[in-house]
Amino acid sequence: MKIKTVSRSAKKEARDTADHKYVRRNLDPAAHPFAAAREHQRAVVAAKLDRMMAKPFVCALDGHRDAITCLGTPRRGQLVQVVSGGADGECRAWDLASRKCVWRAPAHAGPVAGVVLARAGDSFFSCGERSIKRWALERRGGDDRRPEPLNVWTSRGTVNDVDASWQGGGDGALVSCGSEGVVELWDPERSAAVRSWSWGTDAVYKARWNPAEPSLVASTSRDRAATLYDTRAKTPLRRCVLAAPCRALAWNPRDPTHFVVGSEDTMCYTFDVRNLKQPKMIHEGHVGAVNDVSFAPSGLEFASASADRTTRIFASRGAGCGRARETYHALRMQALAAVRFTADASFVLTASEDFNLRVWKARASKKLGPVSSRERAALDYRAALLDRHAHMPTVKRIVKSRNLPKMVKKMRDRRDEEKDRARAKLQKTMDHSRPGAVAPKAARSKVVLKEQT
Repeated sequence: MKIKTVSRSAKKEARDTADHKYVRRNLDPAAHPFAAAREHQRAVVAAKLDRMMAKPFVCALDGHRDAITCLGTPRRGQLVQVVSGGADGECRAWDLASRKCVWRAPAHAGPVAGVVLARAGDSFFSCGERSIKRWALERRGGDDRRPEPLNVWTSRGTVNDVDASWQGGGDGALVSCGSEGVVELWDPERSAAVRSWSWGTDAVYKARWNPAEPSLVASTSRDRAATLYDTRAKTPLRRCVLAAPCRALAWNPRDPTHFVVGSEDTMCYTFDVRNLKQPKMIHEGHVGAVNDVSFAPSGLEFASASADRTTRIFASRGAGCGRARETYHALRMQALAAVRFTADASFVLTASEDFNLRVWKARASKKLGPVSSRERAALDYRAALLDRHAHMPTVKRIVKSRNLPKMVKKMRDRRDEEKDRARAKLQKTMDHSRPGAVAPKAARSKVVLKEQT
């Protein structure tokens, strides 16, 4: 009697690596009745691993002898250069790869109010008191000579901020704002301001160029207004008066019709220049005044720095953009004055009053260094699981969990109690009033008090 057996070669059935054997699977859904439950469990594990590996803090760069008041990062070209200004008038340039200060100079007699890098990246502008200065960024090895400014411009009043244009030849035009309530336009080739605007305000905090429209400038002032200017016109275009003063402003580099303002009422508001009657989105989470905001080069998210000693990262659009995706804080970190993204959008830089410049990862659980192909496949698979099961309560609870400082928790709970009391009071008023006499008002309609042209 002859018996035929099935014979297979191990070389044909096995992979190149000895630890992974060829496995046959039956892809019929009827053979896997618990596939959905198994995938949900994997999503829960992926969420736990993402929070376990979340170590956002990279390093702290010390060297300043006073509080850091402003930061400047390049818009294109160099990826590791950042310039910081301190309350003692000193400016420093940092190399993030080596984590060292490569250039420093006593730029101003008073605090440095603002710094911005030129488009070429080989120089930067600083402002303080009544002057704007341009400095050359050069690595100074053993040369201890004091750097001298390349150009100096003198304003009529104290300068609070300076910004360089995204377009134009050479270094482009400059715009500055000051405590006299005046916004000034500067030409690097001329010693006096080319044009100035004023709406009768006491002080203007920030002035920013639009990244796409070379003649559009936006500013925030002490009288709670966000104002738009056209550099070709002699008068401001229009402005909207908000319910609370705004100290920070940033344009979206990928959607230049939108800009974000940081308010002293702990909120960030996204506005569209085509409709200033109400904001498109309210971003909440901070419990202190927002001092600075900065967009990532991709335009998909922005970071905010607050006086509550935390920095938060918000999505610029989408279903969850009203709440922060990440909240970063440190035990010794004090009130934040400035925040910036690096040019590759991989890191977030924060400047605080404790003399330290801190570097954070934009993605808290992202691994620094080389990643193998197998590890990359596993990370992509876990990310796909989180995206697919983000609506599940068990996954959402783990993804949104954050450890916050005790002070932030108390102030958040107190704010939530006030909101609940106001909501209950409105509901009682509606119950004891005639139908239609009292109606709830949308939160976005309460932000802007009036629009002026």
